[in-house]
Amino acid sequence: MKHLFAFYSLAFGILLLHSACAPYRPAEQLPPPPSPPPSQGHYAIQAGDLLGISFAGEMDLTQQVRVDWNGMINVPTLSADGNAELHAAGLSPSELAAKLSSYAVANKILVKARAQVLVIEYATLAYSVLGQVTQPGRYNFPRGVPPRLTIEEAVALAGGYTRLARQTRVLLKRNHQVYSVDLKKIASQPGHPPVIIIPGDVITVPERMF
Repeated sequence: MKHLFAFYSLAFGILLLHSACAPYRPAEQLPPPPSPPPSQGHYAIQAGDLLGISFAGEMDLTQQVRVDWNGMINVPTLSADGNAELHAAGLSPSELAAKLSSYAVANKILVKARAQVLVIEYATLAYSVLGQVTQPGRYNFPRGVPPRLTIEEAVALAGGYTRLARQTRVLLKRNHQVYSVDLKKIASQPGHPPVIIIPGDVITVPERMF
């Protein structure tokens, strides 16, 4: 038992040393947020996107479908057997709408078809909050607003901190770089520049070291 305790003590010490020496950049070095995603007319549908599909004058055919990880969608209302799979990834919403219109006519679902496709939820417009928050997980940016949140808002949407959270060194991973953010300092200084979260960011709230 003593040997096991010594092993875990050594492992924990190494972990603390690695954490202290980790090459995290300060939040002030975060690059400016990139431009928002392109308009739907020029957007290429991706796996994971949630699409809204409708046909002019045909309310019964209105539905929402998720693009699977093979880039396919299934639109059961466009087939007699309820299985109508079409490839959607890589197409623009207007191109997919034309494809759906042709499919509906070819399968004799409609004599004249005029489909419309809207991207309701972009798969890439999400961020993750991990560690010492009440509800860790992957979150989508709120609909109807630009995909920009402050890091405090992102943590709040994940239920806020647990009692073990270390607010002075929250980690923000963006692409291949990790930044250290002192949220306690930001909260105590109203004039502090905000740290903006963008799609793909991963926020990790570590545990306090007693």
